[in-house]
Amino acid sequence: MSSMPPVKTAKINGLELAYYEWGNPGNPVLICLHSHTNTAVSWREFAEFASTKYHVFAIDQRGHGNSDWAKDGYARDRFVEDLSGFIKDNNFEEITLVGCSMGGWHSILYTADNPDFVQRIVMVDIAPEPSPERMEAPPPAPTPMEFAALEDGFRWLRSGNELASDTRLMEDAKARLRQTDAGSWTWKADLEGFDNPLPDMTNVSLISRYWSAIESIRCPILEIRGAESNLVGDSTIEKMKRLGKEVSSVDVSRAGHVVMVDQPEPFIEAIKGFVCLLSGLEHGYPNSILT
Repeated sequence: MSSMPPVKTAKINGLELAYYEWGNPGNPVLICLHSHTNTAVSWREFAEFASTKYHVFAIDQRGHGNSDWAKDGYARDRFVEDLSGFIKDNNFEEITLVGCSMGGWHSILYTADNPDFVQRIVMVDIAPEPSPERMEAPPPAPTPMEFAALEDGFRWLRSGNELASDTRLMEDAKARLRQTDAGSWTWKADLEGFDNPLPDMTNVSLISRYWSAIESIRCPILEIRGAESNLVGDSTIEKMKRLGKEVSSVDVSRAGHVVMVDQPEPFIEAIKGFVCLLSGLEHGYPNSILT
């Protein structure tokens, strides 16, 4: 298993945001945005692969990973302002955005306001609204805030994920947890963000903004779902394709919500045509694997 590149930091909106960088600075820019409570490490395999063509950045978003916690909160607009600041500070002009879960929301909100900067978007297991099946499911058990050992944190992550390999899930655990001065382990993410139902799931105003973004965005959008996740329903995919200018979708077998962690190689297979990492493809898949 290869390691992550050295962590770098950028001062954005008063916060030190950590990020990782792969590839040639002369190549087109691709920015990866992780899911709620996760980190940029979740993109390692894909970022390495994509770096053959792209200058890849994976950001620890505010309150996550090695980035600062935010006194001004975690409203969606704050995350989008951070993304905008990162893009402006680096003078990026033509970018590809790849966002998992909340990272997908941030990608479409940014693109709706900055259409000339984004060439394509990949939304990983996220949509403007959750499926009825997801909303009717019982709430999960509360997340433990502290573990006696790193291995206990790993076992807790494993209890909710039967799909990722042990090696990959332990890498995820090491990236998401930190050891305290007392020797126990706790989350790197701001604990204010845990076990609070994300407002996006039920807030009519936010859901409306996401649908408006899908409708207004001109560049191609690819939705990649984990086949074992129930978050994005078939009817939602159909609506995205009906309202969006150019929306396609593909499911990855034996993957849950964080597809690129559960199945790194199949995720790469699912995305590489869309982001032009296959020769002879304009910006999409062979029809045989598109849904």
